[in-house]
Amino acid sequence: MKSTLFCFILSTLSIVSLHAQQTNYIKVEKTTYSNIGQSYFKMGTATNPQGKTITLNSQSMLFDNKPVLPVMGEIHFARVPKNEWRKEILKMKAGGINIIATYIFWIHHEEIEGEFDWSGQRNLGEFVRLCKELDMPVVIRTGPWCHGEARNGGFPEWLVNSGIKLRDNNPQYMEKVQIWYSQIFEQVKGQLWKDGGTIIGMQIENEYRGRWEHLEALKKMAIEIGFDVPLYTRTGWPKLSTAPVFGEIIPLYGDYADGFWDRSLTEMPGDYGKSFIFRSFRNSTVIATEQLPKQSDKDNPDDIGYPYFTCELGGGMMTSYHRRVNINPMDVYSMALVRVGSGSNLPGYYMYHGGTNPEGKLTTLNEEQASNFTYHNDLPVKTYDFQAPLGEFGQINPHYHLLRRFHLFLQDFGSDLAQMPPYFPENAPTDFNDDSMLRWSVRSNGESGYIFVNNYHRLKTLSDKNNIQFTLDLPNEKLIFPKTPINIPANASFFIPFNMNIGASRLIYSTAQPICQLNDENGITVFFTQNANIPADFVFDAKNIQVKSAKVKNQKTDNKIYFNNINPSKDVAIQLQDKNGRKINIIVLDEATSLSLWKGEFAGKDRIFITNAELTYENNKLCLTEKTPTNLSPFISFYPSLFVSIYPSPEKLNYNGKVLYASKSGLFGYYKIEHPLIELPQISLQKVKEAGPLRTINMGKAKVAEMPHDPDFDQAAVWNISFTTDVDATRDIYLKIPYIGDVARVYLEDKLLTDNFYNGKVFEVGLKNMNPDVYKKGITVKILPLEKDAPIYLPQQAKPDFGDKASFISLPSVDVYEKYSVELIAE
Repeated sequence: MKSTLFCFILSTLSIVSLHAQQTNYIKVEKTTYSNIGQSYFKMGTATNPQGKTITLNSQSMLFDNKPVLPVMGEIHFARVPKNEWRKEILKMKAGGINIIATYIFWIHHEEIEGEFDWSGQRNLGEFVRLCKELDMPVVIRTGPWCHGEARNGGFPEWLVNSGIKLRDNNPQYMEKVQIWYSQIFEQVKGQLWKDGGTIIGMQIENEYRGRWEHLEALKKMAIEIGFDVPLYTRTGWPKLSTAPVFGEIIPLYGDYADGFWDRSLTEMPGDYGKSFIFRSFRNSTVIATEQLPKQSDKDNPDDIGYPYFTCELGGGMMTSYHRRVNINPMDVYSMALVRVGSGSNLPGYYMYHGGTNPEGKLTTLNEEQASNFTYHNDLPVKTYDFQAPLGEFGQINPHYHLLRRFHLFLQDFGSDLAQMPPYFPENAPTDFNDDSMLRWSVRSNGESGYIFVNNYHRLKTLSDKNNIQFTLDLPNEKLIFPKTPINIPANASFFIPFNMNIGASRLIYSTAQPICQLNDENGITVFFTQNANIPADFVFDAKNIQVKSAKVKNQKTDNKIYFNNINPSKDVAIQLQDKNGRKINIIVLDEATSLSLWKGEFAGKDRIFITNAELTYENNKLCLTEKTPTNLSPFISFYPSLFVSIYPSPEKLNYNGKVLYASKSGLFGYYKIEHPLIELPQISLQKVKEAGPLRTINMGKAKVAEMPHDPDFDQAAVWNISFTTDVDATRDIYLKIPYIGDVARVYLEDKLLTDNFYNGKVFEVGLKNMNPDVYKKGITVKILPLEKDAPIYLPQQAKPDFGDKASFISLPSVDVYEKYSVELIAE
């Protein structure tokens, strides 16, 4: 098998035929990936009781033997209040996530040896059962060592202090792991895929660089205990010290736009910039640079026979004390697009949903330098927000919308894309500082495919790329498009199709980006978004179609029909009829509207929704959640902005016992909901103590700046926030605390609720799941001054004007907002 595999690898590498002189040229071969089947992958039971199967080949996951391109998002159940699980899983689902990954931190459940805690938000079994109810597959990341910025990487303190050699095949350690794995199994027993449950995969260990034999022993132990799942995975980094056996455990990869762990105090040091260039390299050389030796920038040849999956595309980034990374939404979106454009067939985000560290019995549960194991960085005590698409308290951040639009495309068109290898131009930049050429790639099966373009780079403005055309040398034709060259502005990141089959029609190319499609009795409706003010042009093969209507004039030349510069709207821009008599509707949305588009099953049908509200759907219930607007006229008694457009429109919607009727909005039914205005609670901010002497910032044992601890906050500046009106504790109230300082902590009397390392973003605190006494007693905010010469990395835009002062501290105001929800029922 080994020699066959290496022959396959060499032939695969030779696929990418390139042209030396011509700019924006790629030669594409008539080929697909090698069809290494599941006989090479020694996975568990693939079939569930309903006869559904999950298998692998060398390029993708197969569901019922059909290639799929799923999207995986990480949420840590023990870091999210149990009563929020359902709502947050539904948000993930609405965001296009179709696999959940979750770490199971040993220290969260056996902090005291022999005393296991699976209660409340630590209840793994209940979390998994809820995922099953909501039709969300799960990959459990069981460790035993996880990292995840948990104390000791998730190892309990008693284990770390036992003297046992950890992460090794020695009998004492493996005996403890046997107990731990058995406990996990008792929680999930009956919930594996083979049982009709939702657990489809298990990650063995994490970021392990020792001997392969240890991973092999852990897998064997897991199987003997009863973990029989379709997928066994490991992190594909770092390189193991002994060679793995092919097919036993699938390596999954990762990448980050920036890292809190880096020792440099400069902006975006090292190789982080490579996250934004298309290349065949699957792995990352930037993850965990503080603890791993320098990693090779070349793939392990043994890995090329595996499908290219990721488990840790940075959905954001934590702030450590010494390194205060501030992530831009486009950092995440463009990196994900680049990875898929480079051949990845499973984008998996870490984190997709932030959270809060649970209470420890003996210690806090955050990673810190002062601990006895995994002491590389100081992380906040409570917050694990991660600047993720869904924040610590479930806030929806802008990249949630950017990614959702991308994920909807992968859901509807991923089956074809998964079978398309990547191709790169010969002159593709390898130096991320090189701005002389366009960054682009192609994924194609030799006939059709997609061009991916990324003109975005974190903390750097790339130049506009003007007069761009692409030349694809396909086996049966040379395709040069668009006919009119386009200008690609800085910060644009998108993809466009070529030779795309829509029903029995063929879209030769479009300069607009496909989002999703809907097949129903009215035909096929495909939604596109205009890219970065680039004219939205469509060119169809004239064979087998009739033009029924169009918002712009069309021109027929050389058996092609051209539709140029379509004006975005919710109306049908182009309606065709194919040879089978089926209507094909093309809708082109502007950027803002496309980011408010959602798709999901509601009341028994797949539907498209357009709304500025947060949206979730479950059976015949549609929930819209909106923030309270500010500065409303006193004459307004209803929230003015709560609406949803739906296609196809339900016959009847019910809101609070009242029937809602739709008005027409393009192809959509438009519903406006009159929700009575609720008065926001009034708050008072009072400074009660000035900051004392500046603390001395020492270097910790990991040789980076050491974070402040409890006694240091005796010298903090202190503000009291009190509520001057009575508040029902069930209301979903948030505080926005726009402070400038070093570290902020929020307390209820002496109880720490959450904390924040300043990085220039507004500190948000959700109060709904805090102790209800916060409304009666108020909360205290303690802030330590930001020291001018502190040995920390702080983003340039976050630095205050110190002038001649040695420190800076400010909290000018606190804002309050509320999220309110309405539920619409389809009858």
